[in-house]
Amino acid sequence: MWDFPDNQALQQIALTIYQQGGFITSVCHGIAGLLNIKNATGHYLIANKSVTGFTTAEEIIAGKKSVVPFLNKAAVEQRGGHFLHKRFYREYALQDGHLITGQNPFSAKAVGNLLIKNLQADN
Repeated sequence: MWDFPDNQALQQIALTIYQQGGFITSVCHGIAGLLNIKNATGHYLIANKSVTGFTTAEEIIAGKKSVVPFLNKAAVEQRGGHFLHKRFYREYALQDGHLITGQNPFSAKAVGNLLIKNLQADN
């Protein structure tokens, strides 16, 4: 959450993958790496996309709400994205086009399964 949002090298790698028809995935706080990626027209990649990540409730339960530099839901919404979530600490992954995101660590397998399903469909 501190290093990924403004990491231009990471943004360029992810954007190149996305522009070439690849999939970008994140789990939990990994959504921070997607926040500031902009497309060729200067719009946020997550604008008008449904994504998920670690929720405010999960930050509160983990005792980290006052430690993190921002809350994922607010950051996504500020960039025009749609932040969806399920009950805290439950598996939840979703796909919107070539973006696949998972809510928390319990969602890693579901994100992986969605990615594999899509990669197999491309073959």
